[in-house]
Amino acid sequence: MREATGELNSTVLVFMAVALLAAFFFTVIWPRIKTNYLKDESCANAICDIGYKEHGMADCYAPDDASREIFQCPYRG
Repeated sequence: MREATGELNSTVLVFMAVALLAAFFFTVIWPRIKTNYLKDESCANAICDIGYKEHGMADCYAPDDASREIFQCPYRG
């Protein structure tokens, strides 16, 4: 019985570790990755001003956005 309890404790510890890592990934890391994907997508479709401002970034806007909200994208030349 003692051996079974030891294996059960190990199983619970492994399960808790995997659950904590999964919770950390889906609450902290995945939102950052998703935001970067959306930003890259918006920069790929954007219309940018000629030249760059600072640190190699250019002022851009989305062609289908009526408000013409300006955001920064890497200068592509």
